[in-house]
Amino acid sequence: MGAGRDDGMNLTRYFMLKAPMDDRFGPADIPAVWNLAKYKAETGQLPNYAGDTHDVHSVMIDSALGVLGAPPADKADFHAQVKWLQDYLSALPPPVYPFPVDAARAAAGKRVFDAECAACHASPRTGTRIPLAEVGTDPGRLETWDKASAIKGNQVVAAMGITRKGLVEEDLPGYKIPFLDGIWLRAPYLHNGAVPTLRDLLEPVERRPRVFWRGYDVYDPQRVGFVTDGDEARRVGTRMDVAEKGSGNRGHEFGTGLPAADKDALVEYLKTL
Repeated sequence: MGAGRDDGMNLTRYFMLKAPMDDRFGPADIPAVWNLAKYKAETGQLPNYAGDTHDVHSVMIDSALGVLGAPPADKADFHAQVKWLQDYLSALPPPVYPFPVDAARAAAGKRVFDAECAACHASPRTGTRIPLAEVGTDPGRLETWDKASAIKGNQVVAAMGITRKGLVEEDLPGYKIPFLDGIWLRAPYLHNGAVPTLRDLLEPVERRPRVFWRGYDVYDPQRVGFVTDGDEARRVGTRMDVAEKGSGNRGHEFGTGLPAADKDALVEYLKTL
């Protein structure tokens, strides 16, 4: 899957639900865990890539249980540690962009953002699901989970004597529209990390890189992402090929028709979030 990715829902199916292995494969980028207080379950702003779980507290519990594959030895201590971690991450601010920002270009980019992006990424729709047919991204992550798995998962956790709101017991229609706090540091992009930089994401699919190396930690402040090619990137990183199962880079073609100057300005503004 490459550095920085896992197959989280399959891990839950195999380790917690003891499901037999099959050919479903849904690699996804390990998500940013700062500012978790932004998720408001009461307004439908749910955690996980597809809003699989009702609230952050449940995600943290299920993440631990899915890896353990067994109930905690001390339930009171388990809940206390989950609460401590949740409180810490809820208040943790997103990282501030560490390089210079062109203020005039960023101001122009905000105007582009307000016109082209805000309806999804800075509105009540942010954090809620967008239908797969609308966004058009790789379906692999969605296909690894279903209503039956959620029902069984809730039953398994209840049998362990653990109380939480739990998994959403329905077949999910699409991926969650992400919040953009700290978006500059969350490369590669899309839920499966199939697009190396923000500037690449603003290009049509046929012009996005098809093979690159992920996991190198040298930053590219022009394209906003990490360096993904060259001798060192190839030595340190993991080869990413978007033709592989679950790794498609299609979809999210919003803004791809903008003039190049508007794309550059938009990327400059996104550095400030």
